[in-house]
Amino acid sequence: MAEHISDSEREAILQSLRRLEKRIARLEQHLGLPASDSEPAPGQEGRVPAAPPTGSEEAGLELSIGEFGMAWAGSIVFLLGIIFLMTYALNQGHNLLSAAIGYCAAAGLYVLARVWQRAFPYLARIFVSASLLLAYYTTVRLHYFTSAPLVENRHVALVLLLLVAALQLFLALAARSQVLAALAVLLGLTSALLSDAAHVMLPLVVLHAVLAVYLALRRGWWRLLNLTVVLSYLAHILWLLNNPVAGHPIGAVAEHQYNLAYLFLTAAVFAWPPMFYGREAHTDAARVGAVFLNCLGFSAAVSLATLAVFRGDFAPVCLEACGLLLACSVGQWLKTHVQFAPATYACFGYMALSVAIYGFAKVPEAFVWLALQSFLVVSMALWFRSRTLVVANAVIYLGILLAYWISSPLSNLVNFGFALVALASARVMNWKRERLTLRTDGLRNVYLAITFVMVLYSLYHALPGSYVALSWTATAAAYFLLSLLLKNVKYRWMSLFTLVATVLYLFVVDLARLDPKFRVAAFLFLGLMAVAVSLFYTRLRCLMSHRKS
Repeated sequence: MAEHISDSEREAILQSLRRLEKRIARLEQHLGLPASDSEPAPGQEGRVPAAPPTGSEEAGLELSIGEFGMAWAGSIVFLLGIIFLMTYALNQGHNLLSAAIGYCAAAGLYVLARVWQRAFPYLARIFVSASLLLAYYTTVRLHYFTSAPLVENRHVALVLLLLVAALQLFLALAARSQVLAALAVLLGLTSALLSDAAHVMLPLVVLHAVLAVYLALRRGWWRLLNLTVVLSYLAHILWLLNNPVAGHPIGAVAEHQYNLAYLFLTAAVFAWPPMFYGREAHTDAARVGAVFLNCLGFSAAVSLATLAVFRGDFAPVCLEACGLLLACSVGQWLKTHVQFAPATYACFGYMALSVAIYGFAKVPEAFVWLALQSFLVVSMALWFRSRTLVVANAVIYLGILLAYWISSPLSNLVNFGFALVALASARVMNWKRERLTLRTDGLRNVYLAITFVMVLYSLYHALPGSYVALSWTATAAAYFLLSLLLKNVKYRWMSLFTLVATVLYLFVVDLARLDPKFRVAAFLFLGLMAVAVSLFYTRLRCLMSHRKS
C-alpha cells in the first residue's frame, strides 16, 4: 500500500505526527509525567508501574480545597466586604460615594476576570458572576431600600436593573454559559418583583418564560428551563402573597388585576417544549422535570389564587385551568404522539375538573359527575394509548367511591351511576385493550368487582326488602345472558357470585321476615335459575370432554 502514497501525502502525515508528538510532550510536561520516548531501564521491561504515594489522594483533596474552595470563599468574603463598605458609606450619607465604590469594584472584578481568563479559568468565572451581582446590588441601592435614593424615579431605576440583567444575559450567550444565563433570569425576575406593579411584573415573568423556552429548544438548556419554571411560579405566588419582596407585609392581594391571564399564559408557554419531544424524551430527567414542574407550579399558583382572590368563584377558575391543561395535552399528543407529557397534563387537568365539579354540583349529585368523569378519562387513555392514565384513573375512581361511602348521604342515582360507569369502563378496556397494551386483566377485574358490589348495594337500597332477592336473581340472569352474548367467562363468574350472594341473603335475612308469597316467588325463581346454570355447565363439561376425546 505504501507505494500508492505520494510524496506530498507522506509529508502531510509526517507533519501531523510531529504536531501530535509536540502536543503529547506539552501535556506530559504540564502533568509532571516522564517523557513518553524515554527507554526503560534494563530488566524493567513489562513491569507494572509502582503504586502512587499514599499521600497522593490527600494532596489531591488539598489542591481541590485550595483551588476551588478558597476561590468561592474568597469571592464571597470579598463581595460581602464591598457591600459592607457601601452600606457604611450610605449610613454616613455619602450615597454617591457608595455607588461609586460598588461600580468601581464590579468593574475591577470583571477586568481581573478577563485578565485571569486563561491562567485561572475557574476563579475568572466566579469573578464574572460576582462582578455582575455587585453591579446589580449597586443599581438596586440607587433607588430601593434607601431613605435618600440617588435615582428617585422608580421607572428609571427599573430600566437600569433590567439593563444589568440584560448585560448578564448577553455575556451568558456569548460565553455559552447556562450558569450565567440562570443568574440573568434570577436577576430579571427579581427586578420584576421590585417593580411592584402587576402589569409590569407579570408580563416580565411571561417574557422570561419565553426566553427560557427558546434557549431550551435552541441550545438545549433544559436545566435553565426547569429553574425558570420554578422561579416564574414563585414570582406569581409572591405576588399573590402581596409581594413581600417589595417590602409589603405578607397577606392576600386586594385585587386580582387579571393575574390569571398572565398565569395561564405562563403555563401555556412552558407547555410548548413538549410539542417537540421525541420518544426518547421520557428518559431525560430535565425534560421530564420541565413537564412535572409546570403542572405542579401551575396547579399550586391556581390553588393559591382561588384562596386569595377567587374564593367565591373557584369552580369557574378550576374549569378554565382544566380546559388549558387538557388543550395542552391534546395538542402535545396530536403533534408528537409521545405519551408521558400528554398523560401528565391530562392527569392534572382532570384533577382540576374534579374540583370544578365539586364546586358546581352539590353533594351527593357531584359524585355522579365525578364517576362520569372517570369514564371520560378512560376514553382519553384509549386515545393516548396510555396505561398511566388508566392506572391513575382507577386509583382516583376508588378514592371517589370511598369518599362517597364515608362522607356522603345515600343516593340511588349515585349508586347506580358508580355501577354503570365501572361496568362501562371494564367493557371499554376489554374492547380496546390492544390500544392500551395491557398485559394483565387486573384493572379490568377491579372495575368488574366494583360493578358486582355496587349493583347489589344499589338494588338493596333502591328496592323494598321483599324484592331484593328477586332483583339479585334477575341480575345473575342478566350477567349470564351477557356472558353468552359477549362470549366472556368473567360475566359467568359474576353470575355465579351473585347467585351465591342471593342464596346467603335469602337464608340469612329473608327466610324469617318475607311474606309467604314473596318467599315462594324468591325460592322458585332462584331455584330455577340455579338449575338452569347447572344444566349449562353440565352441557359445557360434556362438550369439553367430547372435544378431548
